[in-house]
This record gives sequence, C-alpha cells and structure tokens, in this order.
Amino acid sequence: MNKFYFLILILIGCSAEKEKSEYERLLDYEGAYEYVNESTLDIVASELDTTLYAVIDKAKYPLNHIALDSFTNIQDIPVVFKRDKSNKVIGYETGGQSFELITTDIEKMEMFPRKELFYNPDNYTYQKPHKTSDGLETGLIEEEFKNPEPIIKMVKETIKGEFPDVHSILIYKNNKLILEEYFYGYDKNIPHQLRSATKPFIGGILGIAVDKGFIRSEKEKLLPYFKNKYDKIANLDDRKNELTIENFLMYRHGMDCENNNPESKGNEQSMMQSNDWVKHTLDLPMVTKPGEKSSYCTGCPLTLGSLVEIATNEQIENFAKENLFEPMGITNYNWTFEPNQASINTFSQMSITPRDLIKLAKLFKDGGKWNGKQILSKEWVDKTLDMNKGDYGYLWEHKYFLIDGQQYNSYLASGNGGQKINIWPELDMITVFTGGNYNSYELYGKSTPPNEMIPSYILKSAK
Repeated sequence: MNKFYFLILILIGCSAEKEKSEYERLLDYEGAYEYVNESTLDIVASELDTTLYAVIDKAKYPLNHIALDSFTNIQDIPVVFKRDKSNKVIGYETGGQSFELITTDIEKMEMFPRKELFYNPDNYTYQKPHKTSDGLETGLIEEEFKNPEPIIKMVKETIKGEFPDVHSILIYKNNKLILEEYFYGYDKNIPHQLRSATKPFIGGILGIAVDKGFIRSEKEKLLPYFKNKYDKIANLDDRKNELTIENFLMYRHGMDCENNNPESKGNEQSMMQSNDWVKHTLDLPMVTKPGEKSSYCTGCPLTLGSLVEIATNEQIENFAKENLFEPMGITNYNWTFEPNQASINTFSQMSITPRDLIKLAKLFKDGGKWNGKQILSKEWVDKTLDMNKGDYGYLWEHKYFLIDGQQYNSYLASGNGGQKINIWPELDMITVFTGGNYNSYELYGKSTPPNEMIPSYILKSAK
C-alpha cells in the first residue's frame, strides 16, 4: 500500500475518533453493575443533557465528569471506572470498594420528557383525562378554570425540559380530574416512589387504628407501647417519659432530631446507618420539653408505623390493605415498611399511582369519606388539618403561597424528588406532582420544580 495513502487512512481514523460526541463516549460506561448490600445499579447515559446517571430502584442520580474515566457522585465522592486490556469498561471503584460490570444488556429509562414533542412542544394538545373504573370523575380544564392558559403553558414548558424530571402533573378541581399528564415514560399505571410523602398517610393509618380501638387515644403516652419490644430505652428522663403519640404526630417530640441538620444526632442519615431506625429514634436525647416546638424528624412517622404494628399485632402493610387501600379500590401499589437496614435503598416508602394519590388526598378533603363510606373518622381528619400557619398537623404540613397579597392555603404531603400532594380547601382543588429530582434541595440548595410551577402557573390560573 502506498505510504501516503496509508497515512491518509490513519488521519481519517483519528479525525473520526475526535468527532465522537460526548454522549457517544458516555455510552462506554452503560450497563448493570454490582452495588452495596448485594444489590445492583444501572449506569445510563442521557442524550438529553449529556450526563451519566446512576439508576437505583428507578431513581436516577447524576455523575459529574471530572477527567478521563473519573466522575463524582451527588455526595462529591469519586467514582472511577476500570477498563481491561482491550479498553472496555469492566467495573468501577468508589469509597474504597470495587464493583464489577454484570452486563451491558439493560433496559434504558426514558431521558426525554416526551421525545416526540421535545423539539415541537407547541404541538401539544390538551385532552380530557380518561374516565376509568377507579371512581374518579373527569372534566374539562376550561370548564373549571376561567383562564387555563398558564396551566397549558406549564405542560408545554415541562415537555421542553424547562422543569426537568417532573414525572406527572394531575389537577383535581370541583370533584373532577381535569388534568393528567405524564412524562419520562411514566403513565397512569406505573406506581411512583413517594419518599417522605408516605409519612402523612402513616398518620391516616394510625388514625384508623385509633378509630377501631386498637389505640385508645393519640393523647396516650408513647413509650409504654414499646416496653416489650425494647428492653431498655436510652437517655430516659422525665421529659422523655412524658412523650405522647400526638407529640410524634405533630413533630413536637423535643428530641435531638432534625432531619437536615448534620449536627443533630437524629438526622436522617445518622438514623439510616443504625440497625433499627425506631430504636435509634427512641434512644435520642431530649433537648426540650415535648410539645413546645416542631422539628421535622423522619424517625417520628417510622416510630408511629411501628406503633400501629404493636397495637394491632399485624404488619402495617396488611392493616393498611384491609382498612384503607382495599375499601378505596387501591390495588396497584408497593409497600414494604421494615424500618431498618433492609430498607436502606427503599426508605420504607410507598410506591403508588398518581391517580390513587388523588383518591387518598380526596379522602382527607372529604372528611374521611370515600364514595359515601367513612374510611377514616371525620374527627381524626379535623385534627389532622387543624394546624398553625406553616406548621405540621398529624404528619401533614400547612403550606401556603402569597401572590399579589392573597394567601393560598394548602395541606401538603411532600417527598424528596418533587413528590407534592396538595389539598387546596379554598379552591376545592387537589394537585399532585411526582418527580425524580432526588436530593436537589439538600445538595444543591435549589427548590424542586413544583415549588415554582404551583404559584407561577396553577394558582395564576385559579386566580
């Protein structure tokens, strides 16, 4: 072969290699890998934002590219991929541990909000939600909002990627489901992670246990229920002995427990490293008298869930199925409570469909009734929603927005990633958002999209 011609081929090959896009280079790392506790994770490249993601239990976490095969995870811990002699990726190292590539044959999650409309969002056309057998009536948005255009614009902005990783938006107004939109491959049949939005529903399940007489009253002392489960509770003093069930329902526990405070002994990360999350919570030292002030603590609802199991002598998942989910026709969900290391990746959370979230929120909005049947006592619902401005009720939160001098009040169930279930009593409305912006607030100091979408679009339409 002519030396000159051979040189041209080499140059062409080098040029082709240089033209390999950043997204194509990220494809080298895709696959299913070993992970902690004998579990697995997927590594997936996104064409949308040219980012590599670690996907754990359908939740994706970005890996920030540093150099060559080196990345950092959301906690800024290095993740370095390993290659074999043929230059193929075979695993990764992080935190002093090595994990092997299992297979490159994975089912990639959808990275575009709606790929078919992403470059032409104005082609979106509003459609009335389909009526199904789930008991929800449906209606037209233009019949319930005088000015629905801000909401239509919000959906188009979501399709464009302006509100990343919003997985669903549902609006239920005047007893009709009038908006139901899904993104990133989700649909009405896919249960979604709730994260901490599970907690308010634990409050409702506890209320059913009280209604049925398994627990006499939420005013009862808390610790006596656990005397047979735990031989000894640490840091006992007069204040801890006075703890009531209601103190935990309102996060007015008085313990050294504040979720996002790294100095707090009961912060969520410390709790999750312990073998028994309920025991860890009950062992915390007291810092104030119970009932004086509220402090958001994940250990409270987990302890109350365990209380339901002790009082009913039944797993809370089974008790909820018999007394809440089945009476409401809710069957498409997943829940393993287990507040210990077995739930280190699932956080003891429910996964449930957004339409069923509307139904559960409607239960509270309608005084504990579903289709005319009293599932939860009105007395318990009234106590739940009797909360001070910006404070907590029975594991629900009072959330309000001020817009042009007008206050819009809601009762909120909220979870990491953008799970937002709001009941708007003055507007006769329920809004549901699900999303995948996990840890965005805690790690990046930014708010999840629904916190902007609700006041800027939905409440603007309601106005």
